[in-house]
Amino acid sequence: MRIGFIGTGAMAQAIARGAVASGVDPATLVFSNRTATKACDLADELGGNAASSNASLARQVDIVILAVKPKDQRAIIKEISPIVVGRPDICVVSLAAGRTLDQITTDFGAGIPLVRVMPNVAATVGQSMTALTATRATDAQVEAVRSLMDSVGRTILIDEDYFPVFQALASCSPAWYFQIVDSFARAGLKYGLSKDSAVEIAAQAMAGAATLLLAERENGTIPAQLIDRVTSPGGTTIAGLLAAEEGGLSTALVSAVDASIHADSHLG
Repeated sequence: MRIGFIGTGAMAQAIARGAVASGVDPATLVFSNRTATKACDLADELGGNAASSNASLARQVDIVILAVKPKDQRAIIKEISPIVVGRPDICVVSLAAGRTLDQITTDFGAGIPLVRVMPNVAATVGQSMTALTATRATDAQVEAVRSLMDSVGRTILIDEDYFPVFQALASCSPAWYFQIVDSFARAGLKYGLSKDSAVEIAAQAMAGAATLLLAERENGTIPAQLIDRVTSPGGTTIAGLLAAEEGGLSTALVSAVDASIHADSHLG
């Protein structure tokens, strides 16, 4: 199966590199970009191929990944739609945040196999949480796209109606986690640690906690059970946890999700 990337920005590069690292034959990857040298550079790095144009790419591949900014997507679709609509075996993948399956279908002017994908910034280090939703795509096409995204992290298939909440929980939340780590680091600085050491300590503790939670989740363990596991009567952990709750930790985090969803609805 040949996979084409229209656009070679950071996300396309992360996915392509992850695919090759997971065993995908680089010769099956095709790249195009508004700046042709960028497509050539990525193709040379990975051992893939650079197409002479977006239209040429669409003629060569089985999956077309639209890895351009949302504002540029309609122009790209206009360019490739005559080819895509004439090839019922081709599947289009959109990485554009905020662009719905219906909007993209309307831009093509016909029903085509289409998968909407929402990765997050951690794809660049192989730790993305990615959502997928599809229309008119075959099970094999969806599985091929999911396998591709699995190469840069974890994936979940959800109904498109839940994309706004997924965006808050997975795409917006890294900024909040960075803020949390920075706040812990400032607390460490307050008590004499260097900022650099405090960041490393807090970031690794967060990464370890997340890894533990995901591993324990396979056994049906829920976060509250892990909280109980690391707190003891009259101990330092429960003292800090209760202080955080008194300061509004849970309410603030739920409010952050609410605000992100409402902002997305307003922008849409």
